[in-house]
Amino acid sequence: MTVHKKSKGRNAILNSNSETLEMTELTEKIENNWNDHDSATDVNESNRLRIKFYPFAYALFNEFLTGHCWYCLAESSALKRCTGCSCAYFCNHDCQLLGWKDHRVECKGLKNSLSVPNIEVRLLGRIVVRFKAIKDGKDKAVPNFYLDRTSKRTLMEIWAHTDKIRQDALAMKKFQEIYEKLVNFYGKKHLLSKEEVFELHCRDFINRHAINDRAYLQEIGKGLYLDLCAYDHSCRPNCIYTCNGFVATLRALDTNVNLYDRSKTFYSYIELLSSKQQRHKLLKDTWYFDCCCERCTDPEDDILTSMLCPNCPSDPETLQIFGPVPYKDPVTQMITCPKCHNVVPQDKVMEALSIMRDIGRIVDNDEVQQMPSSERVPFLKDLLSKSSRVLPPINVYLCKIVQALILLTDSSDYKTLLETHLLSEKCVRFCLPPNHPAVAFHLRNIGIFYSRCNQPHRAQFYLEMAQEILDFTLDSDHPLSAENRILLEETGEEVRKARRIVLGDSVEAQPKIEENVKYNLAGEGDVELRENATKV
Repeated sequence: MTVHKKSKGRNAILNSNSETLEMTELTEKIENNWNDHDSATDVNESNRLRIKFYPFAYALFNEFLTGHCWYCLAESSALKRCTGCSCAYFCNHDCQLLGWKDHRVECKGLKNSLSVPNIEVRLLGRIVVRFKAIKDGKDKAVPNFYLDRTSKRTLMEIWAHTDKIRQDALAMKKFQEIYEKLVNFYGKKHLLSKEEVFELHCRDFINRHAINDRAYLQEIGKGLYLDLCAYDHSCRPNCIYTCNGFVATLRALDTNVNLYDRSKTFYSYIELLSSKQQRHKLLKDTWYFDCCCERCTDPEDDILTSMLCPNCPSDPETLQIFGPVPYKDPVTQMITCPKCHNVVPQDKVMEALSIMRDIGRIVDNDEVQQMPSSERVPFLKDLLSKSSRVLPPINVYLCKIVQALILLTDSSDYKTLLETHLLSEKCVRFCLPPNHPAVAFHLRNIGIFYSRCNQPHRAQFYLEMAQEILDFTLDSDHPLSAENRILLEETGEEVRKARRIVLGDSVEAQPKIEENVKYNLAGEGDVELRENATKV
């Protein structure tokens, strides 16, 4: 599952630099229109709490511009091309009319441009144009200006970190590049002053969100949601958000979550399958804060950078290198294995650290993708084989190798795909909350590959776990839930066929066999995992 959540924001405060943008008048304008339209936080409490959020502005990635409507973001093969610029696509006249407030100025730019600017330029351009329209009072002249685009907060009330961005040479270089392209594309008469554009760029950069397709499989664009970015980050989130077009829905991962209590509700800005060190660096470099969330302050999280005991003769013990543990001397930092009671040599610890650094470099620099295609899988298999002698399956760096190998494995090689998914299961479960859709997708894949390997009973076990998570978190009518339900029904029929072959038509034996299948075939450990995964 490709779940990109790397464009998020932090809690909002009024930035002191906003005075030059006449915020008092703008706030009154937006609040007046807020009262005339649907709430930005519509609530659906029919079964579980959900909150919807609407964007201030949004845009598609360039690779999705020809296959998705530029207004509602729906994927279609029957889109209508804009007659003005011949670049934009819409579902129909209604979508074109509703999208015109965003497309009007960029339409002129596209007619005079040899290429379509990237999403950084187009999204910032849409933000500037919409903000300028509100500032100039032109929003009143557009009847649908606030339709499904309302927010309780104003654009200038969200985090900006302008001072920190000014001190960041790379960030300022990036802004200058974007600004020059913005001016060339839109023309200065359609924009604000450079200082005002910078203020808006900072808010965009710090607070924007990834927009995924409805299936929750890939990121198709980015949007600036003024109310959604009021929620803080946690590396152990208790909610997620999904997208249906440009509408984002915040979803609880636990029945005890009160989405209206922002002090106790968190989602993640980043990839959760990462070590504490990796997460801290990304959050500091991108959002300028040091994370002290529940997971980052949990000593058990250091198991993700653990090593195998080099002294154990068999079934080596998993040993934490970092953090306080009973088997590590607090003064010398020497590790004594609690299983074999031997001291771990420092050179073995350094070897484990070196392997993790190498894997991190390979992943961060996309070194595998730069290799000839024929060398990629052999390289990863060799790296996995060598690393597995030193690192346990729960080590997140080992899991990164497995992830890369899964993506390159032939889709018909069910045995290898099953083995690699099972190898990374423990790490995935540790890094992600129990009811996270990514956990469900991983379990679903294991179920599929068990089925392809003619083990329907185990397949049913994993598909059932996936179904419970999907129904709870994404709702029963979500495409992933419906698709998994079909797989579960097909697998259930395979299980019934197997029973009939072995037992004939004995009805009396079936309940006992079903119980034995779930618990004996799955194993006690898997049953425990099942209970943890479905606990809500």
